[in-house]
This record gives sequence, structure tokens and C-alpha cells, in this order.
Amino acid sequence: MLLSCEKEETKDVRLYEPGVLDAASTATGIGFGETITYTDLSTKVFSRKWVFQGGNPAVSSDSVVTVTYPVGGAYTTILDVVFIDNQKGQLVFDVEVEKDPDTVIPEYDFGATYGIYTEIPEITPGVSSVVAVNMNDFPGEKTSMAYEGVEAYVFAATGESDWAMAGLQVGNNGEVDFTPFADGYYNFTIKSECQADILIRIRCKEGGNAVFTFTAEGEEYGFARDGRWHMVSIPVSDIVAKDNAINLARINDFILFRSTPGDVRDYDNYEFFVDHVFLSEKVELK
Repeated sequence: MLLSCEKEETKDVRLYEPGVLDAASTATGIGFGETITYTDLSTKVFSRKWVFQGGNPAVSSDSVVTVTYPVGGAYTTILDVVFIDNQKGQLVFDVEVEKDPDTVIPEYDFGATYGIYTEIPEITPGVSSVVAVNMNDFPGEKTSMAYEGVEAYVFAATGESDWAMAGLQVGNNGEVDFTPFADGYYNFTIKSECQADILIRIRCKEGGNAVFTFTAEGEEYGFARDGRWHMVSIPVSDIVAKDNAINLARINDFILFRSTPGDVRDYDNYEFFVDHVFLSEKVELK
């Protein structure tokens, strides 16, 4: 019997290593105006898709993406990955973005209230409709750039005249009765960057006319010309002091803009935003 000994042939066997799903973000909470950078650290990626809820960009296929969030809030970021072996994976990130400090509404105790043009539900509903009236090349249009809710009005000079006049009236030739708030306040929010002086009037149907002068330097009643919303609270007694013949029970032009002497065309930003108009018993910060 013959025996032979042959050397067995050996082969290296390598098991397939699947791709690894991994990603990172630079933050989970940011201040308004800050950014978050997302990085896909996965291996053996065939394709990827980022979805950034509330972000800019909204979607991306890049491995590294820096995202901005134009509106504060709570959002979700989703990364979907397809690996080269056709396996799939998903990661989810939660992010908190602080609100724009210019849009955070301070908390006040107003006491009794009466809404003229406002969308805040805590203000007692009052006037059902308002209309913008263009009296001289100063049209008022609705805008989504609101202090509260989803709309406000913006008045912008057309440049066709050297003076401007326009305002908001109660719809359907209606009136507002200020007398229940004779010891209270007339409130509205306003913003502008225009440095021109402007007159704001409150006028009744009989022609009584309370005229207030607002200057950029004086910041009367807190109206600063910095492009941010400011709440102006005028004691109703100040309205009467401007014209003691005014009939508070029949106010129809509840806010009326009129340019002061000079040419409005000297200003390239002659525009004023107004929102959140109402009467209140008091104005006290909480």
C-alpha cells in the first residue's frame, strides 16, 4: 500500500463587511440666525438624502451640509442612506431653534380690551373689518411681515407726489367707540426705518382731529426708527387733550398718516408698517 501526502491548498476567505450608518451635527439647539452643520459619516454609501424641516436648504445629497433656519421652532432632520449592497438606513435629528427676538411678543396685562385690527385671540374681538384708504400717493397694502398673526399693513409713498397721506378706517363706513376706554389706552404696533417726521391722526366723523407728531430723534411714545416693531400706547386722555372737541364715540379714521412739510421723495424708504390696533384698560408688563 502506497501512501502519499499532498499539501492541502488553503484560501483566504474574507467576509463582506456591510456599510456603517453614522452622522453628526454640530448642535441640537441654536439661537436665531445661527447655523447647524450636518455631516454624513456613513461608509460604503451609494446615495444619500437629507431632509431639513424648516431649514435652508430644505434637501441635499451632499455629505456635509450647513443649514440655516429662518423661523424659530422645533424641527426634525432626516438622513436616508442607501448602501452599495442596496441595504438602507435612516437617522433622525431633533433641533430647537430660538425665535427671532424681534418677533417675541412681550406679555402684558391689558385689563379689558377691544380689538380694532388684531389677530391675537386674547384681545376681545371688536371691529369686524378695516380698509386702507389712500388719500395722496401713499397706498396701504396687506403684508405677511406682521407683528402678530399672518398679516399687517404697510404704507409706502409712490414717489408721484411730494407729500403723502393715507390711513386705516373702520370697514363699511363704521365707527369705533373709544368712550369705554376714556381712562385707558389706544395701542398699535408700528415699525419703520424712515427718519422723516410723520403725523399720526385719530379722527372722528364730525371732523374732530387729534394730531400726534412722531420724530426719529424724539421716539415719541416709544416709536424708534430701527426697523423693528414697537408698541405705541397713547393714553386716550392725550387724544382728548389734542382736540377736546373730538367725539370719542364716533372714531372712523383710527389711524391716519400724513407727511410733514418737506418732500417725501427725499427719503428712499418712506414706508411705515402698522399692526395690532386695539383699546385697553391698562398697559402693564407682566
